Amino acid sequence: MSREPYLASEDSALLKAALTAYSGDSCLEIGAGNGGNLIELAKRFRTVVGTDLVRPSMTDWRREADFVLTDGAACLRSSCFDLVAFNPPYLEGDETGDIAVEGGRLLEVPKAFLSEAFRAVSRTGRVVFLVNDDINIEEVKATCEERGFGLRLLTSRRVFFEVLSVYEAAAMSQGIGLDEGSQARMQGHGAGTASHIGECAA
Repeated sequence: MSREPYLASEDSALLKAALTAYSGDSCLEIGAGNGGNLIELAKRFRTVVGTDLVRPSMTDWRREADFVLTDGAACLRSSCFDLVAFNPPYLEGDETGDIAVEGGRLLEVPKAFLSEAFRAVSRTGRVVFLVNDDINIEEVKATCEERGFGLRLLTSRRVFFEVLSVYEAAAMSQGIGLDEGSQARMQGHGAGTASHIGECAA
């Protein structure tokens, strides 16, 4: 079984571009891979935390963010983050043993990431995530609505044999999308220099 961190590719770039629209007080990236998004998120969030099952090989993020070696957000408190982002292993199947890309026979991994994201995000927060067209997006939409979140497509791109899409789930009571009012609510304290996870640690 491969235990190497996921290296940035077209999907990473697509999610990173979408995340530039968000800022606030606290942000979590589930499955942070090699830590590339953490550097960008730290420019706009005061506290930035990344989690993964494998420790990143790159170190540039260390002065800007915190990293926790854990499954999903298991050791973090509920309803703690303004924004939760993830780019899960989304390829259907589990035959190669590469945990960085395989999402399970029924895409159990992306679904588990989404469940963890809803647990970790605040009631007025947002969840931003990338999936490909293997997933049943109507099923995802129904899951979001069960949690009181609406789902909207932010951006998509065809890459070789698949379509990659970035979605935002936002609390229905807050409205969907970053209008001026919701943008202002998320601004918070802005980005800081050093991040601390004490207040979000379980």
